Amino acid sequence: MPAEAETVLRGQGLDPQRWSAGPDAWFAAHAHPEHKILVCVAGAITFFVGDERWPMAPGDRLDLPAGTRHEASAGPAGVTCVEAFRAG
Repeated sequence: MPAEAETVLRGQGLDPQRWSAGPDAWFAAHAHPEHKILVCVAGAITFFVGDERWPMAPGDRLDLPAGTRHEASAGPAGVTCVEAFRAG
């Protein structure tokens, strides 16, 4: 699944990177200057944007516009994602 996600993002002219986080890892509130495209490929992660909560499982894709402030929490078994950035 990670290779498939990487292939799809490369096909969109992007440079995907794979990363993993351990169980219940927390990513404090932050924003990116570029549009973020993220695909969950193993485990689970939940993104928090304002009052919204977006749980993700393998195969789910999230597109965050540049400058979108967000937080995230990896699931109890951790998470592996493939992400890429596109100019805003």
